[in-house]
Amino acid sequence: MALKGCNNKIKGICSLISAVLINLLTGSLFTFPNLISYYEVFVDHKYNKNQLYFVAPVGILFFNSLSSVMGILDDKFGTRVLNIIASILLLSSQLLVYFFKIFALLIIAYILYGLAASLTYYQSLKNCWKYFPNLKGLVSGIVFSSFGLGPFIFTSIADGVIKTSEGGNKDEEIIKGFKLFLIIFIICIAVAGTLSSILCFPYKKEEKYLSTLSVLPNEENEVQNPEDEKEYSVHLKDEDKIEDKKDEKEEKTLKEAILSKDFLFCLLIAACTLIYGYLLSNTYRTFGEVSFIIEKEKGSEEESAKMKGYLQTLSKVFTLLNTFGRLLWGFIADRVRFKILYPIVCVIQIISGATIYISTSNIVTYYITTNLGVLGFAGHVIVFPNLIPIKFGVEKSVYLLGICAIFTGIAALIGPILTLFVLKEKKDYLIIYLVGAAPTIVSLLIAIIIKVETKPKEEPKIIDDNIIEEEEVNKKENNEETGIE
Repeated sequence: MALKGCNNKIKGICSLISAVLINLLTGSLFTFPNLISYYEVFVDHKYNKNQLYFVAPVGILFFNSLSSVMGILDDKFGTRVLNIIASILLLSSQLLVYFFKIFALLIIAYILYGLAASLTYYQSLKNCWKYFPNLKGLVSGIVFSSFGLGPFIFTSIADGVIKTSEGGNKDEEIIKGFKLFLIIFIICIAVAGTLSSILCFPYKKEEKYLSTLSVLPNEENEVQNPEDEKEYSVHLKDEDKIEDKKDEKEEKTLKEAILSKDFLFCLLIAACTLIYGYLLSNTYRTFGEVSFIIEKEKGSEEESAKMKGYLQTLSKVFTLLNTFGRLLWGFIADRVRFKILYPIVCVIQIISGATIYISTSNIVTYYITTNLGVLGFAGHVIVFPNLIPIKFGVEKSVYLLGICAIFTGIAALIGPILTLFVLKEKKDYLIIYLVGAAPTIVSLLIAIIIKVETKPKEEPKIIDDNIIEEEEVNKKENNEETGIE
């Protein structure tokens, strides 16, 4: 029994490490917005930023839209197989970018990237949830923070290896540095993807007799004492009753869950909150370049270089806060009710969306407002998924989160559509940020009115009457022998 439990614990820890590794890679989908200025030079045909804004959201759309379908594949083939396939897709994606510097193939590469993310995102989380059922918030924080850490790591590597010098050919230097970055990235995918596949152990329930038998069986698998055999049988019967109770609780069909009013609320929250979150992630660096570099071109080159350094640092701070903010939200989510925590997430995001445009009067206020926005984004990513298993059960969570993800994928495309049709000059950023943040008010109202249990219902303890009677008889006999009344 002890050995079995120990093995199960080790498998759980290994699977958590596996989830962290694969999410470091798939999360780097969000590195693209930080590297748009490099991609502009790298692709053969020059495209403006408004068109390049679509690349990452297209990948995000496929990532989110197919997550529920991938839940079926997870049930059939297991999380490890999905990790292997995802690693192959990631390698194929970046090899396409490296060898074929064409915009159309860049889109295809990030569609493959989105497919890889859809194979592992919720599936790796669900597998870890099963190993650590009482630490869902913390596990979500660890897994999702690794998804956010990927962009920090690879943006830092890109900014480190892509250097330009005064008097040199900047385009050639960017292309040379970007190729080196892609080689490093491809090597990281091969190594981390392989390790993730090896360390992943799809969850399997332990044998019942090992978890319920209070005494060890002998070598012939027979219970050593007839009384122990009786006790074992009763305990096994009781556990079956408890399992039946759990099954009744989970009896609500997937179709009934999808058609419920509560799930409609969940869909609205998923879409409305993330419009601004994705919009901000996709545009904050280029908006900063417009505000602090392009508008100051008449100033000294030294000032422009200084501002460029500030914005590169902002990208690192942004992604780090997205990472460690998820850990913080995960820690809090295990202790604070959804109906208290999620409105805070919404308010933070509304404040960021309402003030980000005017915050460009100073680089410090821009730092504060931008990072408030990513803190709200990280909060949604952690707090919202925990709502689904609470309302509908863990087994249906991947499918339902996958359906929610379709709406978040659409939300990711709304930002680029706004930028394509609205964004002509700097003042238009005010419109797109206000329009992007406004739907968060809907999420705030839903979070206030939706009914959410304070904590998951505890299953009733079922105790066999024979056990109670037998324990009372034994207690009475012991008291008579010792002279205690």
